[in-house]
Amino acid sequence: MLSVLFSCIMFACSSDDNPAPNPTDPEAVFQKELDEALSLAKLYGPETQEVAELIASRHKGLYTTINYKTRESTERKCRTDHHGPFEISDLARTMIICHYDSLKSVMSDLENTMKERNKFDRHKHQTSDYGYWGDLFNMQFPGLKTEIQVKCYSMFYATQYESVCRSVLGDSIYNVIRTTSGQEPSMLHEYYEIMRADTASAATYELYRQKSLEYSTHFDPDYVK
Repeated sequence: MLSVLFSCIMFACSSDDNPAPNPTDPEAVFQKELDEALSLAKLYGPETQEVAELIASRHKGLYTTINYKTRESTERKCRTDHHGPFEISDLARTMIICHYDSLKSVMSDLENTMKERNKFDRHKHQTSDYGYWGDLFNMQFPGLKTEIQVKCYSMFYATQYESVCRSVLGDSIYNVIRTTSGQEPSMLHEYYEIMRADTASAATYELYRQKSLEYSTHFDPDYVK
């Protein structure tokens, strides 16, 4: 009898010390959705990569390997932008890199291929006031979108560090761009980071915006969609 009573007391204490998670608690719901969204990204990443590689091969282009946003980065983006995890469209993303003259045919082929698979969501042409431009395509899967970016060789060069450029583009393409442009790689990204820093004043922003614009003129500045 005493043993039974003791067991009941211990159970009650344990239950109080370790209460079950409240399924309606907003934070618990958010963490659960975060887990589910990240799992879906891993599930849909391989097909996203397959499409990127298919299009790149058809147009003699290159591609990066699929990249998955980390849990920490995803959580920060959700809280900063006030989005739910399933609204983040680049939890799984990759990129096609091609010759400047092939951009339009690559993008047309990519959109058509997505539509053939009933996965096309949108195409967005990105521009800026500091010289950057690029294109991104979203694939729609059940519950989540993934992303394929499209850039020409030189814009990839302008936004990536030398080690990344050489790894993805290869030494031959890297050396051609370095010679013809006369510019170091990645400076478009470097200037952007200075402009977006919390400590950047209006004068600093404008100074580096002008530097960025001048730098970008060396990399296919006439492309406008």
